Amino acid sequence: MIQIKKFQINNFKKYGFLVIKSFYSKSKISKTLKWLKSRNPKKIVKSWTEKEPGVPVAVYSALGDKNTPAYKLASDEKILALASKLMSEKVYVWHSKVNFKVRWAGTVEYYHQDQVYWKDRGYKSDKMLSCMIPLEKHDTSNAGLKLFPKTHKLGFIKHDHFININSLCKFMINQKKLDSLYKKYKLVDIDLDVGDILFFHSSLVHGSSHNSSPRSRTIILSQINTLSNLPNKVKKNAINFNLKRSKIEFEEAKRRLRWFKKKYFDQKKSNKLTFSAPIPNEERK
Repeated sequence: MIQIKKFQINNFKKYGFLVIKSFYSKSKISKTLKWLKSRNPKKIVKSWTEKEPGVPVAVYSALGDKNTPAYKLASDEKILALASKLMSEKVYVWHSKVNFKVRWAGTVEYYHQDQVYWKDRGYKSDKMLSCMIPLEKHDTSNAGLKLFPKTHKLGFIKHDHFININSLCKFMINQKKLDSLYKKYKLVDIDLDVGDILFFHSSLVHGSSHNSSPRSRTIILSQINTLSNLPNKVKKNAINFNLKRSKIEFEEAKRRLRWFKKKYFDQKKSNKLTFSAPIPNEERK
């Protein structure tokens, strides 16, 4: 097992992230990727929200299927041992997933702190982190992760909500705040070879762009909590968080339905153009 050194622990605490090179053998990662690619998307996708336009599967919950290669990597005791040293206490995996950012179409993840999705579920603090395990080479050319070092020390930053490509309520840090973060902290591009891993703090600001490249970018993300941060009233808080997000989605769905109904029926009732779509000259006559 790779031993973590004191300077690496200090760097994690200072910058909010840590890359460990050659943690896994390439053959071990290759077997996991091969297994994932052999899965039938219809059987591992539980909801239409786990898909994307033109993408049969975008997210797969690894903890849902025990005794699989993805589960074993996400829950690896060696990773937990390192995470425990980084956080100076015992830890456990509370959730894990596979993100498929497929070639040509993988969608964007706007800049955010993971805490925006975790804190209202009952966690008392941000003493949480994630471990990213790339199953394919991960760099700027295929929409690799970008992050703002040291921003984990800022505490929780206000986020704006938005509706994503699947009509889900997501959260992002606004441009003005990102401008100020960039001036002070700059951005770091995360380049990872197969076998490397990345730890990053739950309050570290990070994001990634659309993958418009010919290379897919598949990762396993193990989300880890400390034992001193066990959540309170999990069911009640999770329900309230679901209702908060779903209300935003519901109101937006109603707004869009009103707009599209009007757009459709206004045109259906009229022989004139009722909205401005790009129209070739020959259709203007």
